[in-house]
Formats: sequence, structure tokens, C-alpha cells
Amino acid sequence: MSTLSFAALGLLVSVVLATGTYLTARHFLVEQRQATALRQAFLDAAFVRDGLLTSGARVSDVLDRTSPPPGGVVVIRRAGEWYSSSLDQGRDSIPASVQSSVEEGAAVRSWHRLGGEPVIAVGLPIPSVGTEFYEITPTTELDSTLKTLGLVLAAFAAATSVGGALIGRAASSRVVAPLDAVATAAASIAAGEMDTRLRGTSDPDLAVIVGSFNTMVEALDDRIRRDARFAADVAHELRSPVTTLMTSVALLRTEDGGSGGRRSAVVDLVEREVTRLHRSLEHLLALGRLDSAVATIELDRVDLADLLGHALVQSHRPAELLRASSEPHLVQGDKQLLLRALVNLFDNADLHGGGLLRVDLTRVRGASEVRVVDAGPGVPLADQQRIFERFARVGSRGSRPGTGLGLSLVAETVRAHAGTVWCEPSPGGGATFVVRLPTAAVTESVSP
Repeated sequence: MSTLSFAALGLLVSVVLATGTYLTARHFLVEQRQATALRQAFLDAAFVRDGLLTSGARVSDVLDRTSPPPGGVVVIRRAGEWYSSSLDQGRDSIPASVQSSVEEGAAVRSWHRLGGEPVIAVGLPIPSVGTEFYEITPTTELDSTLKTLGLVLAAFAAATSVGGALIGRAASSRVVAPLDAVATAAASIAAGEMDTRLRGTSDPDLAVIVGSFNTMVEALDDRIRRDARFAADVAHELRSPVTTLMTSVALLRTEDGGSGGRRSAVVDLVEREVTRLHRSLEHLLALGRLDSAVATIELDRVDLADLLGHALVQSHRPAELLRASSEPHLVQGDKQLLLRALVNLFDNADLHGGGLLRVDLTRVRGASEVRVVDAGPGVPLADQQRIFERFARVGSRGSRPGTGLGLSLVAETVRAHAGTVWCEPSPGGGATFVVRLPTAAVTESVSP
């Protein structure tokens, strides 16, 4: 289709150019030929007038002495008689319209065909000798020139159309080839060959497409791997409390159920594992909603200082742990989502960081920054990014309480609020978790 489009475009352009060239050249050549014929006719008419003014001159003798162009004929009408320089052509060779105009005293020219050949007829009145002068000039060479020019331009138009088709084919091949490669790669990826990539190219126009496609495939492959690992981690994390619950229920089903102290310990274990399972399911549901953009984020102005104080009190921690600067700390966010994220940071400090030391709230370059400082051994540099992944924990799984989802839920919540979160070592030991959120504009009320 693109080849035909290029061919049609080439044909259209060439036809327009050829037509314009032909009409311009034809107009110029015809004007030149007419000017030449008129000059020759006036010269011959002057010669005839001078000859006829000579005493005793005969018309036939004057005509014999004229020199019309090669193939041309001079015809004279005088006293009602017609005279011609050619035996083959005479009065019948002059168009009636030309004769009528000359009889009325006007000089005139006319293009017509005589015996199938193109000619130009010029008529002039010579009142001083009572004569009508006519000269017929053949224009065969001009007609041949115009035909040759038309053929050349037609051949040029045809060649341009063919060239346009070839260019279109080459261009479409170049354009379609990368698309074919993309389609082939996409089919391979759909078949499960996730290591498929497009080969690099030196073409700057295609390099962007190739790079974007490969980046997309790598992101897709990474997402699939993360989802697969996440599913495996979910199965592993849920299997542990479920196994514990089944064992505890089996123990309780014994005839005596064990001693009172043993039964109480089993019930406590069941309660702890049910709580852990419920918390894991809540975190998984929240993460799933954030991942799929299903969670509704109700943006409102939230005072981070008030929210941090509320989070400490709600999680049964001293409100004195908060140290907030005097600047306003208003952010646009969902209060409940941010509250859950902050409580998760506090719980992480108590479960894995040796206890929560303090919470600092400051303003940094147009943003509010929450720093949660714990008293633990700190987080190794290699794990400071990994701990925000799902089910990631520092140390062995069995030796650490919790669900392994709290920090990942914090990261997703902060990201949904256009903020950033990271972990860094504390100056006095331990770890500091930093949450930075963009500060909302403060509207000041002015009293009248």
C-alpha cells in the first residue's frame, strides 16, 4: 500500500511539473513563432507595396521577386483578382475569417491546418496600392518540437512514478522491517521466551524504539519474576501459621487437651498465629489494591505533626517521642493510609530495631521529612534497599517476628503520595527510616 502511495504521489508531482513545463515552453515557442511570422509578413508586404508602386509593374512579377520563408506562400488580391506565389495554394488556402478582417482594414493572424499540416496565416491590408496581402507560413518544425517535448516530459513523468514506487518500496521495507522484528519478538515473549530482546541498531530513529521496547520487556520480566517470587513467599508465609494452627487444634482435640497450663499456652499460640495471619492478609490486600490502583486515595490536607502524635498514642507509645519543628507540616494525602504506614514504621522499630527511640519531623527543601530512629544494631548497607521488598527481612525468617510486609506497604503508600522513603544508619548506632512527602501550599488568612 505504501509503495502504491509513493508511486501515486510521484506520478502526481511529475504530471504537475511536466504539464507546467510543457505549457510554459509551448507558450514561449508559439509566441516566438508568431512574432517571426509577423515580422516576415510585414517585410514581404512592404516589398510588394514598393513593387506595385513602380510604374508598369505587374503583380506576377512582384510576387516572383518575394522571398517568403521555406515552404511559405504569398497570396495577393488586387482589383478583385487573386495572385499566388505557389501553383498549389491560393485563395482557398486563406481562412474566410482572415479574409473578412483584412477586407475591413484590419491586420490579422490565424492558426489552422492546411492539408493536415499546421500553418499560420497573416493578412495585411495595403491601402496605398489597393491590395490585400496574405502570407501562409508552415509551422511543422514547431509542431514536431512540441510533440518531442511532450514525449520527453511524459517519459520523465513515467520514470518519476517508477522511481517513486521504488523509493516507496525501499522506505516501506525500512519502516516495516523493525515492526516485523518487534512483532516477532512480541510473539516470542508471549510464548514465554522472556529473554527475547531486539538487537541494537545504529539508526538514531530506530534506536529509541529498540531501547524502549527492550526496557519494557525487562520491566515486564522483572514484574513477572517479582509476582512469582511474591506468590511463593505468600505460600510460604501463610503455610507457617496454618501449620501451627493445625498442630494446635490437633493438640486441643486430644481427650484431655493437656494440662491447664499447657492448654493455655496452646490457646495463646493459636491466638498469636491467628493475629499474625490476619495481619498478613490485611497487608496483602492493601498491597494488592495499591499495585492495581484499586485503592481509593482520598486526598485531603493532613497535618503530619498531629498525625504522628495520633499514631503514637493509638499504637500505645509515648507522645513525647515526637520532636517536631515549628514550621507547618501540611501535606496532601489520605489520612488513614498515612496513619497505617507510620504505625508500621513504629512496629518495625520495636520488632526489629531494638525499640523506638524518637520520631523527628522537619522541613527540608519544600518537603516534610519524618525520621523514625530505633535503638537496634542497624541495617547492613547491602540490605538498606532490599528491606522494602515484600517478605524481605534481615536475618533468618524463623528468628524474626512479623509478616515481612510492613515496610513494603510503607514504601507503596509513600510512593502513592508522590514521596520517597529510605533507610540510613543513625549517628549513634541503630537505623533511621526517613519518609519525605511534598508539602502542600499554605493559604494564609488576612484579617480585614
